[in-house]
Parts: sequence; C-alpha cells; structure tokens
Amino acid sequence: MSNKVLITDYYYPDLEQERQVFQGTDIEIFDANGKCTTEDDVIKFASDADAIITQFVPITRNIIQKLQKCKVIVRYAIGLDIIDIPAATEHRIMVANVPDYCTDEVANHALALMLNLLRKISLMDRDVREGNWSYKKSVPITRFSNQTIGLIAFGRIARSFARKASGLGFKILAYDPYFIDKQSYPQCEFVSLEELLQRSDIISVHTPSTDETRGLLNGATFSMMKDSAFIINTSRGDVIVEEDLVKALRQGKIAGAGLDVLIEEGDNIKKNPLVEMENVSITPHMAWYSADSIKELQRKTAEQVKQALLYGRPENQVNIFPKIDG
Repeated sequence: MSNKVLITDYYYPDLEQERQVFQGTDIEIFDANGKCTTEDDVIKFASDADAIITQFVPITRNIIQKLQKCKVIVRYAIGLDIIDIPAATEHRIMVANVPDYCTDEVANHALALMLNLLRKISLMDRDVREGNWSYKKSVPITRFSNQTIGLIAFGRIARSFARKASGLGFKILAYDPYFIDKQSYPQCEFVSLEELLQRSDIISVHTPSTDETRGLLNGATFSMMKDSAFIINTSRGDVIVEEDLVKALRQGKIAGAGLDVLIEEGDNIKKNPLVEMENVSITPHMAWYSADSIKELQRKTAEQVKQALLYGRPENQVNIFPKIDG
C-alpha cells in the first residue's frame, strides 16, 4: 500500500526534484496545486494523506483535527507560522521545515541591501539619470572599517552575514539570548539589545516572527538608535512597526532602511509610504531566491517527508511529542 503525499500548493515549474527523491519508494505525490483554496479543500484532499507539503496554504487546527493518517507536515520554507504546531503535536504529527536552503542567498541579499544604502548606489543612480553628474547628494559616506553592524538574532543566516561583513572590515555586534556557542565567533561581540541599538551604525534583523519578536523595532527602540543608523530587514515584516519606521525616517531619527519584507506584501505596495522615500530600498521578498536555492528547497522538503515515512523521523522535526503514560 502506497504512502500518499499531498502537495497543497507551490509556484515552481514542476515537481521533478520531489519525484527524484521519492523514486524507488512507495511514496506517491498527489498534486493539489490551485485546488486548495479553503480549509474544506485541504480537508478533502488531505483526509487520507500520510504526509502534507505546503507552501502558503495554512494548515490549521481545524484541518489537523480531521486528518486520519497524516504522520508529517513539511513546509517549503524556513518559517512555520502557517502551521498550527501545538495542534499537530497534540495529534502526534511531526512538523518539519528546511532551515538551510537559502542561507547564502539571504545573507548576500542583506549584505547587498546594506552596501547599497551605505554607498548610496540607488540614490545616486536616480540622480545621474536625472542629469546630475556629481557626488554631492551622496555626502556623507563613511568608511566601512569605521562602522559597526548590529545583528538581531544569530542563526545560520546572521552567522553567514557576520563572516562576510567582518571580511569587509565592519565591526560586528550581536544580540541573541538563545545563542550559546559565542566563543566560536570571536569576530562578534555579544551585547544586550539596548547596547546594540545604541552602538550600531547598521542594524540587520534576522529573527523569526514570534510573539516575542513582533513589533520588536518600534518608536521606543528607534529612539535609542543613532540618527545616522540604517536598518536592514530580510526576516519578517512584522518584526518592525511600519508606522513607527515611517515616522522615524521622516523625522530623521534614523538614516534609512533596506527592506526585503513588509507587513503587507503584494499588489497594494504603492499605498505604502516607504515606497516613496529616497532613503529606503525595497525588494519583493526575494532574498531567498536563486535558481539553485529553489531546487535545494524542493529536494530537501521531499527528503524530510521520505525520512518521516520510511525511517520514522525527519531530520528537521521541530516539535517534540509528550510521552504517553504506560
């Protein structure tokens, strides 16, 4: 009897990577892309599934309660905010992600946003296109070796970013109350969040979206920063209170921002006042992307399912089941 894997949605050209991983096993793909738009759709297709792979379709408690055979839910992503992990844990369904498919891409993108702001590339590109052949609008620009970067959270991406930035001469501060192996990163000085905000010339955000981190950067924290500071965010939009960011930028409380994520993303972007600001660079949530990272994400997602169904546990399982008495 085969194992059914429901893939609720994806935006990749095909599922060839997944098929290659499952080749030679009893795992069969059911492709519901475009058919899962409601909870009832997911329940209909997933009720007899042994595994679920999802991209953007939420896997809610209501769905999880109606799953008859599901052993594992895996997301094509690092973030797991669309999966009700407590509900899955209660029903002893494993949940997994792919935490390392785009480490280099996101670190490089954060670095590119930072360098663009510090060297004022986009600003001067627009100025030249308007017929102005002068560097005066870029004044002042500061040497990298005289600047300090503050990293909020110190996971895989932040650590990669730190290695690259320290190679360019930047001093590195880091704040992460959950990171233990500090002695392995002598190029970084670990400090409190308040000290990081006060000392940093550039603040790069690498934290996931959690109850603890949503709204972490707000009017109060912006007031602690240098007026000359830049903010880089390639993590999640809701870590920053956007209204407070707009206000701080308009009032000159901070110098600029490089953003790959926003609270509201998509077709309504023109309504966001950040788009009109010269000292803000915005990209469309693409830091994760390269042709290579997509293939790696698809392959590693399928591998998590294969490990769960054939060997009992995926490498990247994020939830722990409580022991059953007796």
